Amino acid sequence: MLGSHEIALFDLGVRPRVGSPVGLVRRRLTDKVPPRLPAAPAPGAPGAPARRVLMECTECGAPGEPEALPDGLCRRCRTQAEGPPTATSAEAPVERDIHALVSGLRDLLKAP
Repeated sequence: MLGSHEIALFDLGVRPRVGSPVGLVRRRLTDKVPPRLPAAPAPGAPGAPARRVLMECTECGAPGEPEALPDGLCRRCRTQAEGPPTATSAEAPVERDIHALVSGLRDLLKAP
């Protein structure tokens, strides 16, 4: 049920005497309802460039394509956030193992 406030908004600007209440309601509803959106976006003009999406870096605001801004950061801000690459204790033994393996392979190639 409509309250008095809704009824007052609905019949705002209507004559005091209405000949056809059904016609009034139909007309008011069709005038007040927003238009329907198209099911598919309208295609662009032939030869027009395709629309591209641009994003901005969350730190410095530099524009770029979404693929160039993983996690919302540009390359410059990503490298600043990571800092200089440092060898951790877990990486150091692996590097020594690789060098030992390569030197062992070289020794095997030298053997007749």
